[in-house]
Amino acid sequence: MASSTKAPSVHSDNATVVIESEKKDAFTSESTSNESNDFNNGGSKEHASGEKEEVIETDSSGQKEEIIDSASSTKDSSHGNLDPGPPMPSQGVVTLPFRELMVVFTGLMLGIFLSSLDQTIVSVCTTKIASEFNSLNEIPWIGTAYLLTSTAFQPLYGKSSDIFGRKSTFLFAIGVFLLGSALCGAAQNMTWIIIARGVAGVGAAGIMSGVMIIITDLVSLRDRGKYQGIIGGVFGIASVIGPLLGGVLTDHATWRWAFFINLPIGAITIFTVIKVLHLPHAGGSLKTKLARVDFAGSLSLIAGLVMILLPLNWGGSTYPWDSARVIGLFCAGFVVLLIFCYIEVKVAVEPIIPFRLFKKRTSSAVFATSFFIGMGFFGIMFFMPLYFQIVRQESATSSGLEMLPMIVGLLIASITSGFMVSKWGQYRPFIWTGLVLATTGIGLLTLLNESSNRGEIIGYLFINGLGLGFCMQTVMLAIQSGVETRDIAVATANATFFRTVGSVFGVAISGTVFNNAVKNHLGPIILANPQYDVASVITDPYNVKNFPQALQDQILHGYMLSLRQAFTVCIPFMGAAFLVSLLIRHHKLRKTLGPQTME
Repeated sequence: MASSTKAPSVHSDNATVVIESEKKDAFTSESTSNESNDFNNGGSKEHASGEKEEVIETDSSGQKEEIIDSASSTKDSSHGNLDPGPPMPSQGVVTLPFRELMVVFTGLMLGIFLSSLDQTIVSVCTTKIASEFNSLNEIPWIGTAYLLTSTAFQPLYGKSSDIFGRKSTFLFAIGVFLLGSALCGAAQNMTWIIIARGVAGVGAAGIMSGVMIIITDLVSLRDRGKYQGIIGGVFGIASVIGPLLGGVLTDHATWRWAFFINLPIGAITIFTVIKVLHLPHAGGSLKTKLARVDFAGSLSLIAGLVMILLPLNWGGSTYPWDSARVIGLFCAGFVVLLIFCYIEVKVAVEPIIPFRLFKKRTSSAVFATSFFIGMGFFGIMFFMPLYFQIVRQESATSSGLEMLPMIVGLLIASITSGFMVSKWGQYRPFIWTGLVLATTGIGLLTLLNESSNRGEIIGYLFINGLGLGFCMQTVMLAIQSGVETRDIAVATANATFFRTVGSVFGVAISGTVFNNAVKNHLGPIILANPQYDVASVITDPYNVKNFPQALQDQILHGYMLSLRQAFTVCIPFMGAAFLVSLLIRHHKLRKTLGPQTME
């Protein structure tokens, strides 16, 4: 167990200089306990005289684990003092031996692969599922049920990992996800599979954020970049493999294997986590832990988000945007979210979204950046396959392969930026570079047309991939280095939450623009060719092959113009992400982790 020494701090306008006081040879158990509590509550303690003293974590030999930079080392920051990072708790985390860490990390990567694969593999199978159950009109609910629960439950996992422990919470998330997957594979009707997808979404909500939170307990901030970069690469690989694997299973086996394939992967992840991963044990009885759960806040957040997400999915497709149902749900959702905000600020003892995070510039900037990245990124992921399938008339499997340059760029940038951040300790340049590239890349997509050559497509997608790879994981480092240790879990979960919510808004907005543009561009063509059922291409673009070549060219050009408008809408999303990211402060990435009692 580490001991503590005290160092009074001398503050100036330009720097914080720590002067180490004379170490005491011994402390009474009472004073040690008091110092530990003071340390956990903010990293300093105040004497009766009003003088504050910084508490510095030391090892058993009395050597400091972390030294705050002097004035000379802070001059490099354009934002003033370099923050030494969040204070370590009185009981830190023991670093695993490298071999065990690799085993654990492999298991965690399988969890990320599992969650990411599930988001893409099912999209290829939905038509086959609906056809078997004679419920073609209910296809959207397969994705909507998953989206609603996976988004609404994300913030809950951050605080749950603090209350019930990282390991227990992550295992719970994996278990619920596998239960939902098994139920989906065994479904006998459409209602069954929709409910099961909702169950799977509850588990999936905790997998991605759970892995990010566990990584914070295993490696220091300085080394965290390389691991999170690899995680970003795994996410990209799963995004490509998903549609291909889904197509193969649907065509040559059965769509049920798109869900059953999760079971063996999940089993390996659970076994690895149980056997090898050792994290600090969350003390207290189950009754005590349940008393800490913010049930009122959780229920109001889930209800409010569902009311907002439903009209975002329905608007412009199932119901008109100005319909009473859409407007009513929006109004009710915002009212319930206002109630949630009141509960979090005034009522909840341990809120799932602590509003104190929004008082910090870096936290607010990261949440906003994540939100806008989600809006832009998922717009690309949604509309580029439409370009290949509609304008270029390629199959769903081929369109998945066409996205490979983007995923390669994302993989290269994620891993490279992760290792460079670990080496240099700087993350903001990668965030800014990535967002500039991503904004430029989306702009380049507006130059595509029906006859764009392979080089143009590969180049534009590769630039987008590089941009997203540089910024998506480094943003997580920014939030983790800018909050206190007690808030790392909730901050990480909420950064993921805001990115997901951003994706919902982004797809809804750009999707509305696209649908309206299709009607505007194809409307005159439909009127000018009454002898042909041109309107059928709106529901099934592959019908365009049934028309004369000249008419095909007009229809495809109309779709191309519509896609350009959708891409154009995504440009300001990424531009806004870049502008907001300029507000992110630099915080020093610690190289050390303190000792901790293990389970």
